[in-house]
Amino acid sequence: MSFFGNTPTDEGKASPVRPEGNPPSHQPIFNTSNNKNVPATIIAKGVKLEGEFKSQGDVLIEGEVVGNIQTEGLLTAGPESVIKAGIVAADAVIAGKVEGNLQIKHRLEIRSTAKVEGDTVCQTIGIEAGAMLQGQVRCGEETKAPADPQQATVKAESN
Repeated sequence: MSFFGNTPTDEGKASPVRPEGNPPSHQPIFNTSNNKNVPATIIAKGVKLEGEFKSQGDVLIEGEVVGNIQTEGLLTAGPESVIKAGIVAADAVIAGKVEGNLQIKHRLEIRSTAKVEGDTVCQTIGIEAGAMLQGQVRCGEETKAPADPQQATVKAESN
């Protein structure tokens, strides 16, 4: 039995630390979704989505997305995710690879496994040691997400 999110050890006791070799969790440490009645959309590992993706709820990406992503909720990109898209979201946690600009209305969290290439606009940002971030970053101001995700210019189109 686990207490406080700790993982059980071989003896069945809770371990206070993450087992060595396991990547950091990409689960968000903050709960900001205002869309409590809208279920999360999951793009699973092995799934590739191309085009424009819009959601009113939270989005979890473990696979690949090429195009544009817009959500009024929390966008979480897992450590093995590959995103070649402009991203517009209320909040975001990035642990995978992103090639494209990010416009995050509130909080952006970039995990240690993340590789982000593109310009970023957000109100607040958290970056773990080991993360890669290339591009211009503007934080600390009131950020309005554009109605058109095309304004989050997609860097991937030049490839």
